Order: sequence, then structure tokens, then C-alpha cells
Amino acid sequence: MTDILIRPLRESEISKADHIFRLASRTFIGLQYPLTFYGDAGFIRTRFMANPSGSFAAEVNGEHAGSNFVANWGSVGIFGPLTIRPDISTRS
Repeated sequence: MTDILIRPLRESEISKADHIFRLASRTFIGLQYPLTFYGDAGFIRTRFMANPSGSFAAEVNGEHAGSNFVANWGSVGIFGPLTIRPDISTRS
């Protein structure tokens, strides 16, 4: 049985979440070097710092597996980026 846990993302996990974000989003569209695509852009860190309580980590069997971010901008709800490690994703 797979043990899945969704919990708040810790600041100490930002680099892990950033790595998965870069790998997952660029692997999805098939880039040859997915980890270098965004350069030094800080998508994950800035979202975490803007709203730590809206930053979530996913664990699968005790290992960091992905992250998601939510925010409320006035009357608009923002969901994402949602990323999961490609090696455990069921999407082909």
C-alpha cells in the first residue's frame, strides 16, 4: 500500500521542491535538459515566501514527492504550480 501525506511545505524543503518543479514541468514538455530551463528564476521560493501557509508538500512512502501552492488574490483563487516527481507520476 502506498502511504501518501499532504502537509505544509517547510522552508528547509524549498530547494527540493524547486528541483522537482523544474524536472517535472520541463520533462512534461520533453526538453533535453529540463533542470536548466528556468535558469535562476525563483518560482518556488517566491511563492513560499509570499504565502507560507498556502505552500504544501506531498510525501509518498516518506519521501518528498511534489508540491503545490495556493493563494487568494482578491476574488481570484490561484492553484499552482502543482508538480510531482516524474518517476512516480502515473501520467505517460
